[in-house]
Amino acid sequence: MTVALPQQRADRASRDGFSPVPSLRVAAALAVPEAWRIVRHPVALVGLTLHLVLFASVADNGPRDAFDVMSTASTFFYGVFVFFAANLVASRTRREGSRELLAPLAAGEHERTLALCLASLGPTLLNAVFNAGGYLMLELRGLFEVHPTFWHIAQGPLTVLGAALLGIMVARWAPYPGMALVVMVAMFAWNIWVSNDGDGDGGLLGTYVSWAVYGPGTAWYGLYPGSPAWHVAYLASLCGMAAAGALLRTTPHRWRVLSLGAVATGCAVATGWAQLP
Repeated sequence: MTVALPQQRADRASRDGFSPVPSLRVAAALAVPEAWRIVRHPVALVGLTLHLVLFASVADNGPRDAFDVMSTASTFFYGVFVFFAANLVASRTRREGSRELLAPLAAGEHERTLALCLASLGPTLLNAVFNAGGYLMLELRGLFEVHPTFWHIAQGPLTVLGAALLGIMVARWAPYPGMALVVMVAMFAWNIWVSNDGDGDGGLLGTYVSWAVYGPGTAWYGLYPGSPAWHVAYLASLCGMAAAGALLRTTPHRWRVLSLGAVATGCAVATGWAQLP
């Protein structure tokens, strides 16, 4: 007689339409330690350090840098490093060959993926706190000529969230050495390509958007046209697509996740168009 392991029983129950333990409750319990793993990962700490150094170095470089650091520093520094940290955390059991140690747990692979997606809120909230502190520091030092709006500031934490979710998605679908680097290089290439489309409007379709116009000297030259509010909605849609992509790999209810992913994709198309000037 064959005896099913606890993991097999949990997966079979999930496929049959029910679970012995509510998935969301288990995922929420697992999300807190997973968030700590991502936030405290050495790679993420390096990114956070570089981010803080950039905030501290904004002094006499003019109001453009003060504005720019609020909207782009999170993306280029903390976001990139969080992508790799989340990818390493999500793929650690496969890399260490310890997946069989998780078999006795009540949580299946889908619950662990859902927990990782929820854990992405950890570095996102941390980034939001540091951004708020950075804004206050720059304001007290009088470095703003034009104050960034809520939407400009919200851009940074959302790109951190998207970076973590994308890192998890890559770990689930392509947990092979070097794949995370390939994806990040592709992301850089995409941002460079859309930012050099001629009139510059296509840059809004990237994940790294600098709103301040740069010119000779340190004078303020204004902002590029476009809607920062719709750009935030566009980034949120991309986050939804990445989360759906990660969950699709492990979910027993693929059509539900595919439907959510299709909605997120439709929203990305609509908001991507709406943000353009």
